[in-house]
Amino acid sequence: MIDKEQRMQAIAITAFGGPDQLKLVDLPVPPCGPEQVLINVQAAGVGMWDVKTRQGSIVLEGQQFPLVLGWESAGIIAKVGEAVTGWDVGTHVICATYQVGIGHYASAVAVPANLIAPMPSSLDALHASALPVNGLTAFQAIFELLKIQPGETLLITGAAGGTGTLAVQLAARLGAHVMVTARNEHHPYLQQLGASELIDYTQTDFAEAVHAAHPEGIDAVLDCVGGETAARSMQVVRERGRLVSIVDLEQVTPTRHIDTHVLYFRPDRRQLAELTKLVDHGQLTVHLDQVFPLEMAKLAHERLETRHHQGKIVLDVSR
Repeated sequence: MIDKEQRMQAIAITAFGGPDQLKLVDLPVPPCGPEQVLINVQAAGVGMWDVKTRQGSIVLEGQQFPLVLGWESAGIIAKVGEAVTGWDVGTHVICATYQVGIGHYASAVAVPANLIAPMPSSLDALHASALPVNGLTAFQAIFELLKIQPGETLLITGAAGGTGTLAVQLAARLGAHVMVTARNEHHPYLQQLGASELIDYTQTDFAEAVHAAHPEGIDAVLDCVGGETAARSMQVVRERGRLVSIVDLEQVTPTRHIDTHVLYFRPDRRQLAELTKLVDHGQLTVHLDQVFPLEMAKLAHERLETRHHQGKIVLDVSR
């Protein structure tokens, strides 16, 4: 909660590096601009974008130390800017931002009012904080770039993570045939979400398995791994097919007519509101891998970097 002296706790870094750079600090509560709302943060999502920011792989223009991490949160509106309409103090909301000076690993965050959406009424704050970035990434990949159609075959690599588990559900709802790569321990959950073919990449060469099942090639790939996995995924896509990576395409050299894109999520309140509706209508499930208190953000990052998580890792900021 925001205290009377308008100070807050936050997780910040003062230099790029490993998880040890994440420190609990005391900072002023950010001012609420005329077109912003101030949110009492209850929970914040943790993602690979936070890891890359901490490492210095992602650097936004104007970025300064101490740098508060975090691009998404769920919480309660504590203050409304004078130019903001349609939002009231006390409303439960979720938000995703990609902007210098806005960090969600904190007791409070000031965000543009045009980027918030109602928190799903069926979720608590911990689960709600897992939705914004991964949900928007999956939504934009499936509907905007891959444009998945009913009956098409889609491969999702690294499907057990936060984006993958949501993308499986969105694609299955469209009537796609969804293939996934994931460790065997994650297969039952992914099958429950709508995956039709499941490949344990630790036991089987996934590209060979896809070729064997679909020698003519598949329609599309959503790559959540990057590197060599993205490169090998290119081999299983049919001519004129599509491949989107949410990590990188550095090792991909297109040799055929395949539509390729790297996707970095775009904050979008309308899409966030649509995701909220899907959750509340029981058409989209949010799964948590592990919850850490704010001061244990270091452990959250270490868990994320194992890449063995199922669903989303979040920070509990309300403790």
